[in-house]
Order: sequence, then structure tokens, then C-alpha cells
Amino acid sequence: MNPNPPKSFPSAAVKVRLLQDAVYSDDMELWSALSRYRQHIENYFQEIGLQLVVHEEDGFAYLKQADLEEGAPIPRLFRRDKITRGVAVVGVVLRERLLRFDETVHDESRLTVGKDEIIQMVAPFFPETNDEIRSDKRIEAAIHRAEEMGLLRKVPGASDERYEVRRIIKARFPVENLKALRDQLEAHANTRDNS
Repeated sequence: MNPNPPKSFPSAAVKVRLLQDAVYSDDMELWSALSRYRQHIENYFQEIGLQLVVHEEDGFAYLKQADLEEGAPIPRLFRRDKITRGVAVVGVVLRERLLRFDETVHDESRLTVGKDEIIQMVAPFFPETNDEIRSDKRIEAAIHRAEEMGLLRKVPGASDERYEVRRIIKARFPVENLKALRDQLEAHANTRDNS
């Protein structure tokens, strides 16, 4: 048995959360620790080839693999997750929706959408099949994967199945890439319809 228990560092919880997911300002304790120890946290992750990205105005922070020189001795810590076409459709459509939401004046700070609404918005980009249930299951699988990736979060206690569009979607689908991504998705949907 170890007579000296490990020391607890005030920034430890933030570091662990960053390795798992994004940190949001609505988790006040973690956000406060992130703000207080930001320089230390940046230096800590920099040593292992990670970059801390903080979006103060949107209230989220995350880690990304730093661009290292070719042949750098540090292996990649994060896998490059290949985003499926279904998740790309969900991501682009919801990113555009968030963009419109942010451009309008209202009292809400968070965009929430119903599952049925998401299905309606993304359905034109999914191949039509004779089996409507199978088609809906593919869309639901894409929504579920987007939730696993942290782009969506189920709203607890909502009477219908509602999701909050998490602001990390801005980092995954930058506004400058949206038009090109939408054009690709529409081209793919059109070639499918014409075949």
C-alpha cells in the first residue's frame, strides 16, 4: 500500500475533461479552473503535441493535435475520426441552423431542435429507399453518432426528444467551409437522384 496518496492538482479535472471532450462555460467549476490555470494547461498539453483552443465568446474549449513538423518524435494522441457522410449531413445542416440562430435577436443562448425536426432537415440528403423505416434508422444512427461526437446533447426532461446543438460544432464545421461542404452534399444527393 502506498503511504503517500497522489497529490491533487487544481487543474487536474480540467485536463482530464479536455482529454475526454470539450469543456463548456456552463460547467462553471471547470470553466473557472480553465480560466485560472489556462497558461499552465496550455504548457502542459503543448509538451505532448496538443493545442488548447478556447472560444471565449461561445464558451467552449477543446484540444486539437498541434501541427508538428514532419518526422517529429511525438506520436498522434487523437485518432483522426473519419466523419461519415450521415454525420457530415447532420453537422452541416445544424451548423447552418446555428449560424442563422446566432444572427437573430432573441432571449435564448442555446439552440435546441427536436429529433423530428432534424430528421426533416437532413432527409433530402439521404438516399431514398422503399423502406421508410430503414431510411429513418440511418438518419437516427447519424444523429446518435453526432451526439457521441459531442455535436448534440439530449435535453433532459423535454417532453419531446430535443437536442441542444453544442457550440463545438463551430470548430468541426467552420463557417468558411460550409458552402463547399453543402455543395458536395447536394452534388452527391443529385447524382444519386439522377442515377
